[in-house]
Amino acid sequence: MDYDKRLTRITARNCQDTVALAAACVMAGTGDLQVFRRLRALHGRTDAETPFGSHLAAHMAIGVLFLGGGTHSLSTSNIAVASLLCAFYPLFPTTVLDNKSHLQAFRHFWVLAAEPRCLVIRDIDTHRPLSLTVIVKLRNGVSLPMTAPCLLPNFETIATVSTSDPQYWPVTLDIAGNSLHLSALKRHQTIFVRRRAAGDAHACVFSATMVALNNAQSAGQLNRQAFDWIFTLPAFRGLDRASQALVLPADLANVMNQASRGSAVDDSLVLSTGCMESGRSERLWNLRLLFAWADALSARNRRWGWLKEEFVTKLRAELCLKLTAEHGG
Repeated sequence: MDYDKRLTRITARNCQDTVALAAACVMAGTGDLQVFRRLRALHGRTDAETPFGSHLAAHMAIGVLFLGGGTHSLSTSNIAVASLLCAFYPLFPTTVLDNKSHLQAFRHFWVLAAEPRCLVIRDIDTHRPLSLTVIVKLRNGVSLPMTAPCLLPNFETIATVSTSDPQYWPVTLDIAGNSLHLSALKRHQTIFVRRRAAGDAHACVFSATMVALNNAQSAGQLNRQAFDWIFTLPAFRGLDRASQALVLPADLANVMNQASRGSAVDDSLVLSTGCMESGRSERLWNLRLLFAWADALSARNRRWGWLKEEFVTKLRAELCLKLTAEHGG
């Protein structure tokens, strides 16, 4: 092989190594399968004509592709760009001891550009990681739906990060407008969420009942009969399974179940007993506010987030019957 052919081969190999590093930097931390297949082919070269520098570039590209085990990515700060320029300088050594053109110790400077960006959603009671849908809204107005755990874009480009799962109460981080949210996200990349009660998470009675039964079975309390007599009382006799789960939660150790704040069942009992059975006309007239709120929800086709639609409909019917009986039809 003459000089021109050898020079062409060396130039093509250097370009290939540079492109491999560039592709790994673009997909840093993602473990992209398509890029990894091509890098694995470069890693598998065993011929004598492949120099040490070419193997070095391929191995560095694989490391960047799986940066931090998929939890880190590359920053775009000034020091990060300078560090990457030193680490990936496209003048590769020919042997292990070759430091003539570029000091090989500079190849470790990539660590100065590594930035943790893996968002993890955890349950606030169990601290277990969850797979939830999150909506990342960028500052240019674009919304990116993702499934956590996931790698976030550059923090400087994010406006808000919000969870979007009906099973858990929504959480929103205002990255652009609140510096505390930004610093907290950079520090631990974790969002804690709290699970909704069965009656709050599902508008359908059947779905809420099935979730309540599943939660009771998961907690090992399905056969617990110690307090079942409570539901024979007149005030609790008409409760469905989802409402019973609010009165006697399956997991009593849950922080949500230890809160002093009442539940939707408490408000329903206050409205049905405190207003309907009080005998005071002014309390009955105050129910008009509740019915106006219910009509507004129905007109806007909005989800019932607290009181159930069935309860309001039943309460309205009982009020009509009561007023009809009092006025003699």
